[in-house]
Amino acid sequence: MDVVEEIENLLQNGNNYSLPVLLDSLKSIVTKKICTTEAVTADLIDLEFFEDVKNLTAYENIPIYFGKTLRDVKCVILDERLREHPIFVSYKGPKKLIIKSVILPHSPLQDREYSTLEEIIFTFKRHVDSLSTYFHELERIDRFCTVMEPAEPTFKDDFRRILLDDRIWLHIEVTPDGLASNVHLVGQSDLWSNRLQQGLLSWDHDKEIIENITTVFDLVNFPADSRKSSTTTISTEDRLMVDPILCGICLCAELPESSAMPLPLCPNLLCGTYFHRNCLFQWLVSSGGGRPPAFGVATGSCPACIEPIACCERDA
Repeated sequence: MDVVEEIENLLQNGNNYSLPVLLDSLKSIVTKKICTTEAVTADLIDLEFFEDVKNLTAYENIPIYFGKTLRDVKCVILDERLREHPIFVSYKGPKKLIIKSVILPHSPLQDREYSTLEEIIFTFKRHVDSLSTYFHELERIDRFCTVMEPAEPTFKDDFRRILLDDRIWLHIEVTPDGLASNVHLVGQSDLWSNRLQQGLLSWDHDKEIIENITTVFDLVNFPADSRKSSTTTISTEDRLMVDPILCGICLCAELPESSAMPLPLCPNLLCGTYFHRNCLFQWLVSSGGGRPPAFGVATGSCPACIEPIACCERDA
């Protein structure tokens, strides 16, 4: 029986091993087959990595889980509020570990190569601690606002699109320091636009983002999504399956390789048609003869109501 078969038998025999016991068993198998770290095969990891994992679980109390192979590892960091932040790591060879994914805003830390799992844990522990205000602001928005996008918001998403009324959403991004940036409206409304322009001049970064939004837009309570039942609590995913927002051009809720939802981009308040920004942009470009628009803004007539409409390929 070769070493891969022995490991498969160990992992699949149905016994509920604790992680330290499992690591000792794996180490015993690997020790018999591997003399130096240079002999690591595509299915195995070196002994030093085993010791790294064992020390973290035994002395640092860091939850660590193996994936489908021994080279795929998930470790979980807890912040001061006991939020769980999983980090998915891939073992590429002795002293060569990379980050596969994290549910955090993108950072250069994710693009580095690391020597040990311990180095990853403590690097990201400091990073997570520095994001405490960022987490707090996003949690407050998710708790008190009707978030239209992302459909299933996480800490990886550093923006939120908040419902102001049936046709207008507020786009707001949150910096790693927990400050608001790139605040703008999705949809056309002179009322909301005037309030935003005036309010941005008095925006107070010493106050919470929620407090600033309520002050700027003179809100007591944030509106609820009228398409969501007031008596039945359902998830955003279930709501979109029952009553999805469809693009008036492609007639789809989502685009391939994109999670962007159709938006109320027409300035005509009686139109009621939603469009993917990319679909509308391409429609206007094609209607105008196919030539690239000046300054990246395509203009023309709304495909639904024929009112004048403009669309930038990217958000403002």
